[in-house]
Amino acid sequence: MRILLDVMGGDLPPCELVRGGIAAGHQSGVDILFAGDPEVVRAALNAHNEVEGGCFTILPTTQTIGMDESPVRAVRSKRDSSLVRGLIALKARDVDAFVSPGNTGAVVAGSIFTLGRIAGIPRPGIAASVPTVLGEEILVIDVGANVDCAPAHLVHFALMGASYARDVLRISHPRIGLLNIGTEKAKGNKLNYRAFELLEAGPLPFAGNVEGHHLLTERPVDVVVCDGFVGNVFLKALEGGVSAVSDLLKGSIRDSFRAKIGGLLLRPIFSVLRDRLSYQRFGGAPLLGVNGVVVIAHGRSDAKAIESAIEVARCAVEADLNTEIGRGISGWSTDGG
Repeated sequence: MRILLDVMGGDLPPCELVRGGIAAGHQSGVDILFAGDPEVVRAALNAHNEVEGGCFTILPTTQTIGMDESPVRAVRSKRDSSLVRGLIALKARDVDAFVSPGNTGAVVAGSIFTLGRIAGIPRPGIAASVPTVLGEEILVIDVGANVDCAPAHLVHFALMGASYARDVLRISHPRIGLLNIGTEKAKGNKLNYRAFELLEAGPLPFAGNVEGHHLLTERPVDVVVCDGFVGNVFLKALEGGVSAVSDLLKGSIRDSFRAKIGGLLLRPIFSVLRDRLSYQRFGGAPLLGVNGVVVIAHGRSDAKAIESAIEVARCAVEADLNTEIGRGISGWSTDGG
């Protein structure tokens, strides 16, 4: 298996991303193709006593798409960027998967332009695995690919999310929930009300509406469906909340000697909680619905998060995820969906 890693995107320097790629290559046994400035990548490889060739190769590029650039304009104008060249390599089947911590909008736009969509999928969706205090992750789709959706789009997100949960996360009968402001059927806006009706009448095990504050503690469903605007706000609020609680605990422990003693005693528990809720553990969100395995890593991804993102890509390739999604969509359409 060969996975391409875009090392010119993201907030951290390429050497940190290369470090994650090297760790993933050794851990999973996959070959890693680094897309980026060849001199920068070679220097990072040399710093870890690795050389170009064999398991680690380089796709030389001369351009970079910044995090603040217009996605469509950047994809069309920067054809020699690591992001665009990586997607072209995926389309040509030179690699099995593409991983990038770069501009999310550009990854989505570039994937649609370069790879196209799976037949029957009107909009791709980003599926993020969210950690819970129960230890089992929960899948949320869409978390940012589409800010304006129709009810039918949410149904397709549910179908793709169910396929991912079944074939990659190994949940035999994934339960679907619709993210809403209340659990009653009549809650929410017109989009959610109509999506509820479609999901209720569809072939999936639909559990109804779910509220955001229940997801981390009760885990009422396996897959949560929402439009990309709501999903992105939910995800960023969750990340901010986890960071805020961590900072609050650290500040409180520093305030007194007694708190410091208690903090030392509770350090193992804090460590478990931090690891369980850390985004680095769930470093990659697959873009479902495009003709290729594309994984979007967090913009702040460090080496550990990149290693996790590559593992997400590896599992999706092994599960032949796109074929399974295509089958699911085809079967649903045949049944009258």
